[in-house]
Amino acid sequence: MILGKAGRLPGPVAPELVEMAKAEGRQFLDTDPQENYPDDLDEYRKKMQEKGWELGEDDEELFEYSMHPTQYEAYKSGKAKADFEADLAKRKAAKNAPAAGAAPAELPKSITVNVNGQNYKVDIAYGGEVPASAPAAALAAVAPAAGEGADLVAPLEGKFYRVKDTNEQPKNVGDAVKEGDVVGYIEAMKTYNAIKADRDGVITAILVNSGDSVEEDDVIMKIG
Repeated sequence: MILGKAGRLPGPVAPELVEMAKAEGRQFLDTDPQENYPDDLDEYRKKMQEKGWELGEDDEELFEYSMHPTQYEAYKSGKAKADFEADLAKRKAAKNAPAAGAAPAELPKSITVNVNGQNYKVDIAYGGEVPASAPAAALAAVAPAAGEGADLVAPLEGKFYRVKDTNEQPKNVGDAVKEGDVVGYIEAMKTYNAIKADRDGVITAILVNSGDSVEEDDVIMKIG
């Protein structure tokens, strides 16, 4: 912006910044900033047509692709989803791993798990063995693993948001939900459409970020 690439500045640039720019071989511009951003829409339109992708209402998908080609291709190919699930699994494994060097006696012997309002006491074993004292019902009640569960799909095309205002608390992975609970929104035609859980369960994955464009029937969450 200081170099004038985004348009003419409202005032002169400080001398020390001018000297710094010259020392780094940077050039100040006073040309039309649009010249720095050539119109590539025809090129991206051709790519989308070749791939069979919809241009979107008012070409909104075309604009999204042209502005963020790498992210958009990762999203459409499924790479973004796969990377997200791999990162989620890695983070959960790191979070649940015992601290390095911790003695078994220092680690908890049991935990209380709340599932859909019901508390279960679960004994903890280290080294992969299930303690004989752990009730089968309690073990079965432990929340499902990350990424498991039924798909919750987008009911329409638009942009996904976890909340619609700052006063709302977003749903996170690991949160228990009831059928009918609002878990997010899709903004379309300047209207926020609530997305509701279609079953009781636990959110095991959120596959899109706030502000991402989604197509109808895209999987946005998993509820186990």
